[in-house]
Amino acid sequence: MDGSLVSALSPELRRALTGLSGTSPLVIALDFDGTMSPLVDRPEDARPLPASAAAAQLLAGLPGVITALISGRDLRSLEAVYPAPRPQVLIGSHGAERVLPEFLNTDAQHIDLDAQQEQLLQDTTQILGEISDAFDGTSLEYKPASTVLHIRQADPVTGQAALDEAYRQLQAVSGLRLLAGKAVLEASVLKTTKGQALQWLRTVTGAQSLIFVGDDVTDEDGFNALGEGDLGIKVGAGQTAAHFRIDAPADLPELLEYLVELRS
Repeated sequence: MDGSLVSALSPELRRALTGLSGTSPLVIALDFDGTMSPLVDRPEDARPLPASAAAAQLLAGLPGVITALISGRDLRSLEAVYPAPRPQVLIGSHGAERVLPEFLNTDAQHIDLDAQQEQLLQDTTQILGEISDAFDGTSLEYKPASTVLHIRQADPVTGQAALDEAYRQLQAVSGLRLLAGKAVLEASVLKTTKGQALQWLRTVTGAQSLIFVGDDVTDEDGFNALGEGDLGIKVGAGQTAAHFRIDAPADLPELLEYLVELRS
């Protein structure tokens, strides 16, 4: 790292990272969109920043470190936008889908909806499809247990109107969980959260400490699940339960490279 450049990491954050650097196992869990990858108009166009992916791969090779990618994306989408090599643990659909390395000796978890959930998802998708057809610039993303309304390519007034209509029609539907994010509204028939996923990750890895980095509203479930000896880092602006903040995905490589330096 060029010492002449201004660091994206505050002295307080550096001290906190240094304090956790000796714990083992240390789990480093990273969100994808808005964290490993900048936000883009079309979800399929997202890719991890090369420097972040390279640093994450270095961390995965260090003893006592376990890396995880924890995303609202379903696993198929996550694998499509994040070419191998990837972090060791992949968690998709806000924790409902999990793929682990063999050394953790824990079975993968996939989504298996019952008939009632399948029908609810079908009905919800139809409602959101009608809304998307009525509001220019909006689009849908389909996941195994949810449908997502995207408004990033709509003008602000149209996008907000689409969100308002989706809330109006869906907020009282029994069995449906609405997840608001950056320019998206996700309607899920499952109740899993990133907080639950992190708690599960701690259990299966025996982690002494967790570091979780995320940017969106749904990542707050993860920050709120962290305990003493853990560290939450928010990417970007907005209210947060995280302990620290970095400004943008472009700052993540420095954070991960600093962890590599501390653990090497």
